[in-house]
Amino acid sequence: MIQAYNHFLTEYYSRLSAHSLAHKQKELKEVYSRIVSMSRRTAYYKLDLSKEKQFFSLSLKDSALTMSETLNELSDVFQKPAEIKRVCSSNPKAVAATLLGKGGTSFTAPVSIRVHQLAKPQVNEGRFVPSKDNGPAPGSYRFHVQTGDEDYEFSYKITSSSSNEDLMKKLVDFINQSNIDIQASFEGDSAGGLSRIVLNSSRTGVPEGETLTFSIFDEQREDGAAGLVSYFGLDQVSQPPSHASFSVNGKEHTNANNQFTLNRNISVSLKQAVDTEITLSPETTEEKLEKAVGEFLKSYNTIVDLTKNSPAGNRRSARLQIELNHIFSTAQETLAAVGLSHGEDHTLSFDPQALLRPETRQQLKAMFEEPDGLLAQLSRKMRDVAINPMEYVDKIIITYPNLSRPGFSNPYCTSLYSGMMFNSYC
Repeated sequence: MIQAYNHFLTEYYSRLSAHSLAHKQKELKEVYSRIVSMSRRTAYYKLDLSKEKQFFSLSLKDSALTMSETLNELSDVFQKPAEIKRVCSSNPKAVAATLLGKGGTSFTAPVSIRVHQLAKPQVNEGRFVPSKDNGPAPGSYRFHVQTGDEDYEFSYKITSSSSNEDLMKKLVDFINQSNIDIQASFEGDSAGGLSRIVLNSSRTGVPEGETLTFSIFDEQREDGAAGLVSYFGLDQVSQPPSHASFSVNGKEHTNANNQFTLNRNISVSLKQAVDTEITLSPETTEEKLEKAVGEFLKSYNTIVDLTKNSPAGNRRSARLQIELNHIFSTAQETLAAVGLSHGEDHTLSFDPQALLRPETRQQLKAMFEEPDGLLAQLSRKMRDVAINPMEYVDKIIITYPNLSRPGFSNPYCTSLYSGMMFNSYC
């Protein structure tokens, strides 16, 4: 379904994370029951769906789902305080880290890392030759590339006189199409009229028992003329391969690439060699709370912006803002106590300093525990919006449901927006 969102319009993108798409069987049954119940109470209506209204409906549904997700994440901060969901780096430009899987509680103590050297690939930089001069004479040329125990033989035939530039570009394509873990590229200096070929190994690090990742050399020609490797200088090593060198909590390590797994649940990426120690630490409760509140405000304000910028003439979109204002009208004092403010433009903002106070965290936790409190009402409203975003699009009522008799379930009434997602494929 989300893939259909992403193809609906070029400017549309989904803000949902992958894990939010997974549902338990119980949750799916609850959604189905709500759809059936709403369908029985929904009138039959006629819609005039412009492309703008279709985009508005899909954006509203996606924003409601996103907000429901942020509310769940905010709740997890209080209900699962020991669960670590993010790793903080004191210098993310030099060392970055992410948790593998869904996180856990095993990462509790900070880790110190010092990066001495990054793992590097082998680089061979050919010599510069005049771009427009004639290249090697027509004929058959053979050269070899050795990578470890593998020996690749190349045969290249020049049928007619060509400039160095044309020949090098063809040779670059010829090498890249061989798929031997070597990437060839053409570098030209337009000002000086010179150009060359650069060879990069796809892998970093030094192979075991070797000093180079690959070697390249010509096969002797019968006429004794120079081969393509020697003519273009492809065997000139400008950067030998190297392992990454680093220390973890004072213990030295080496690795063939710049990524490794720490404690079996942290993926570490080395990005830059630095002289100072870098600390990886689990996200604190304050950091998790500030991030979760920030994401909640961002998702709420996105919905507010949608209601403000709804399609021209769509008066019903204002109804959602009225409903949201009603929910917040009874909680102004509670919001102020936790550092949140509901502005005149209906957007939410908060004071990060307020979250540092223990009493603020307790008040936020209480807001989640209230069965009919602000956040519970907001969660229910987002659930209803996600099921039927067409409620906030102008329409013409055809017939009202007869509530005195058992209703007829018509899921299409509340799922009409799904047809919009797939109409470009039919």
